[in-house]
Amino acid sequence: MAEVYRTRLGLVEVAPHQRWSCAQPLAGFEQLREFVLLHVPAQGPFLWLQSLEVPDLAFVVCDAACFGLRYTPTAEFDPRDLLAPPCVLVMLPSQPGEALRVHGQAPLVFDVEQARLRQQVFEPEQVAGDGAWVGPAACARVDARWAERIISVQPLPAQQRSSA
Repeated sequence: MAEVYRTRLGLVEVAPHQRWSCAQPLAGFEQLREFVLLHVPAQGPFLWLQSLEVPDLAFVVCDAACFGLRYTPTAEFDPRDLLAPPCVLVMLPSQPGEALRVHGQAPLVFDVEQARLRQQVFEPEQVAGDGAWVGPAACARVDARWAERIISVQPLPAQQRSSA
């Protein structure tokens, strides 16, 4: 049964299959374990990784390929085995004209079948690309099972968000 949660983007109805459990805590956010992925269509390939435990906390994430990043498979982990693309945390510019920056060495990986996410750390030599924006045309093909776990939303105006 779906539950309604307050988020940075307003109230959102979340079905059980749209919840993500954090397999290993995100550094600095060890107490947070439950998330959803929100997509605002006007924001292109960017997603919001929204905490279900702290309504005002969400991270902007994006398919690493949109930033020209590729990861070398290891004996323990092969990103090609996933139904979802590795997603990087996006750091928004603090000043107009500054470029987007990403945390390319530690993308989030989503196990769609288990509804789990975790941060995978790669050594510098395992990461190809410089993390510069190359655009949505470079993004991976979206698997339907991944897409059905993402909630499409229209954000509320700021004054309505604060009262939601």
